[in-house]
Amino acid sequence: MGIGHGTLEGLAGVRRQAIFVFGSNGRLGGAFLEAAARRGMLLGSYDSAHDKAAMRTDWVKPLTLLAERFGSVAIVFASGLTDPNASEADLMGANLAFPLRVIEATADDPRFRYLTIGSVLEGFAALAANNRYLASKAALGTRLCRLAGDPSLDGRITHLRLHTLYGAAPALHSFLGQVYESLRMCRPFPMSEGRQLREYAHVADVARSICALLGRERWNAGARDLSTGEPVMLRELALAVFRAFACEELLQLGALPTPSGENMERHFPRAPAWLLGKPRAPIPGIIDWLSLRLGRPVPEGAGTTLSPSRA
Repeated sequence: MGIGHGTLEGLAGVRRQAIFVFGSNGRLGGAFLEAAARRGMLLGSYDSAHDKAAMRTDWVKPLTLLAERFGSVAIVFASGLTDPNASEADLMGANLAFPLRVIEATADDPRFRYLTIGSVLEGFAALAANNRYLASKAALGTRLCRLAGDPSLDGRITHLRLHTLYGAAPALHSFLGQVYESLRMCRPFPMSEGRQLREYAHVADVARSICALLGRERWNAGARDLSTGEPVMLRELALAVFRAFACEELLQLGALPTPSGENMERHFPRAPAWLLGKPRAPIPGIIDWLSLRLGRPVPEGAGTTLSPSRA
């Protein structure tokens, strides 16, 4: 836990406030801290193990000090668990109970604003019913939307729903994490037919979007999606990746059943330009990221010329 100091003097378009980040040692939290620091935002962070933090209160004092010193504090919940194989108790504790505990303890103080992180797939009821991670995010989103309707919290709380992230270390329980392991170990990669639609976003691009949101004087109450409106089919993504690394023989399309409730048709509306920025193209971006993580160059044109931060 700690507080880092930047400067806001002369920084156009940024709301003067302090920012306190829960989950600063995670993939998204770390990328956000870097992006915010580059913009001169005044930062505090809480980096205790997020899955054990639900009953802790050692964040109270630094939050209070920031509010007293800077007058306005945006609290960003980048903490939580993403592995659907974790226990329901751990997922609900980290993804629901902890942020609610912080919000309920500070909501009466108008100096605090709250940004929680969700998933666009939390709205797919059939999928969430069989995925404990999505169920925990759906529960959080429901509670946050109710809280956002409280007049005392008007414009002070929002739930930013993200698509699938990549960048930094691969999450081995995820689709891309399993692709990474298949390429690293040169072992077969069985998957479904791959008709599911997904959007992928690099954590550095999402971090910049969060900075843009924090700079707004007022937030829309409730939930907001961070979408490009341009999904990729998992089949197309997998084929492009394995071909780029000349490992197409490892890919076993159709070897697994397609999970029920998957998104096969929906294209999410594109987020406004001020929030979305200029995200990198997903398939070339993922290939570049995997190339860096694996230490394997890919043929020219298979990736991009971008150098993802925190790759």
